[in-house]
Amino acid sequence: MSADRRSVAWPQPGCPAKRWTRSTAFVDESMTSSGILRAKNPQQTHLSRVSADSFGFYHDMIRSSGAATFLIGDTFEATIAAQHFGRLTLYDRQLIGADHRRDPTHIKRDGFEHYFLQVLRSGRVVSGRPGEEHHLVPGDAVLFDATQPMRSIVDDGDLVTVILARDQVEAVAPDVRHLHGSILPRGETGSLGQAVLSFIRCASSFPETSAAGVGHFITSMLGQIQGRSDAAYSDAVGENNLELSRRLRAEIFIDNNLAADLSSDAVARSIGVSRSSLYRAMQAVGGVETVVKRRRAARLRLLISQQDKATSIGVFADKIGFSSRSYGSRAFKEIYGQSPGQFRATLRADAASAAQVLHPGRMRDWYGSIND
Repeated sequence: MSADRRSVAWPQPGCPAKRWTRSTAFVDESMTSSGILRAKNPQQTHLSRVSADSFGFYHDMIRSSGAATFLIGDTFEATIAAQHFGRLTLYDRQLIGADHRRDPTHIKRDGFEHYFLQVLRSGRVVSGRPGEEHHLVPGDAVLFDATQPMRSIVDDGDLVTVILARDQVEAVAPDVRHLHGSILPRGETGSLGQAVLSFIRCASSFPETSAAGVGHFITSMLGQIQGRSDAAYSDAVGENNLELSRRLRAEIFIDNNLAADLSSDAVARSIGVSRSSLYRAMQAVGGVETVVKRRRAARLRLLISQQDKATSIGVFADKIGFSSRSYGSRAFKEIYGQSPGQFRATLRADAASAAQVLHPGRMRDWYGSIND
């Protein structure tokens, strides 16, 4: 596998609605059981399953999207939500232990021609062209062309996928196919990955209710990125392999020890590097403290989504190492747009009808409409 990486910086707005009104609009939303902001839209649906048959169900859903998926190790968990807007579809997923592949057999079978953008919110994900996958960092966006093979390995990831119609993308970025499987670099208006995550987190504060604005903004940024020279693109994504290795070791240690002391000194000592070496390795992901906060918040969301009503949020927060429930709540709201208590309350009120349950047939219909 290659190790192409680079640092990105995107301003994280405090959801200032007026700032985004002209360039993009989204739908007025509340939260679903997976954590995605739920549109007041009859096409919205969600899935939340952590059970013995969850992988079989997930496998059938992914097959509907034109790919195969395989288990990694002994543990699989999934929390998924989706929204469909005709020619734009959004998926918000938390996954543990899944390997996704789209090969020439799938490409020939379904004839899909859409593009899709995979954006990592947090966790450990390797994604790209088969044999040329990249280790992602939070905020990374990888562009895929459904007419070409791909692979995405999710060890423990919290990610968003945006499905875009081919004609809409190529109207703005006609030569974008060469970016297939690539981590998109920073364009003139910032990191596309961070922009997508900001849209989802802040969508409920937007005064207009149109998904078309999001699609237009994404394709505009793809057009800017496509215009970069090969040399400039290579400069934007290069990274030292040693620092990548140190960061991955640190992230694995953090994920496996969320309840422990995860100060920079403790992490550096545990993986056998100096604090200064760890600092350099973790700069691309915002530092040790930021990674720890993201991973604890993601684990808290997964615990709450399992709907263990007898366990308080405070107990969950303490179990995964937050110093207090209040700090855990602030971290959760910063990342997901609402407090853990609000998330749980929505979960309890979110008993979806059979018409709204996400299933393979519905996914096939959505992909069909995008590829018409």
